[in-house]
Amino acid sequence: MRKLIAGLGNPILGDDGVGWRVAEEVSRQTGTPLGDSQLPSQTTPEPDSVSIERFALSGIALMERMVGYEQVILIDSLNTGKYEQGKVVVFTLDSLADLIYGHTSSAHDVSLKNALVLGRQMGASLPADENVFVVAIEAEHVYDFKEYLSPAIAASVHVAVDHVIKLLEK
Repeated sequence: MRKLIAGLGNPILGDDGVGWRVAEEVSRQTGTPLGDSQLPSQTTPEPDSVSIERFALSGIALMERMVGYEQVILIDSLNTGKYEQGKVVVFTLDSLADLIYGHTSSAHDVSLKNALVLGRQMGASLPADENVFVVAIEAEHVYDFKEYLSPAIAASVHVAVDHVIKLLEK
C-alpha cells in the first residue's frame, strides 16, 4: 500500500509549523527521507512505499499531491478552541464535516473534501476519505511570525509522532 505522510502548515508562522516538525521527526525515527516534491505527481510512488512530505498547501493543490496514494496521513495544527493547547486529535476525513463556506481565504479554492471529489470525477487515483487520516494539534498561535513552536505545542510533537507511526503500522 502506498502511503503519504504530509506535514502541513507554514514553518515561519509559529505553531502553524507543527505539521512540518512532526513530519521531520517521523522521518528521523523511521529512517524515511523527506521528499518535499516541488510538482504534483513529480514521481510515481513505488508499491508498498511510504513518502514523507512537507507542504504549505490545501484544497486542489493538496489533492494533486495525494494522487497515487492509497492512504494519506495529514499532520496539521487545529484551532477550534475546544481543546487545551497541544492536545492531539486523530480522525478520518470522512468524519469531518465539509465546511464549504468560510474555510479558505480565497474564492479560487475548495475544501479538501470537495477537491478529492473533483479529482475522483476526473479519474485521478486518490484515497477514499476513510483512508485519509488527520493528526491535528490544537494550537492558538498560528499567525505569529516566528520559526519556533510554543512550549505546549513543542511538547505535543512526540505524542503526534507516536500516533502517525501507529497509523503507519496498521
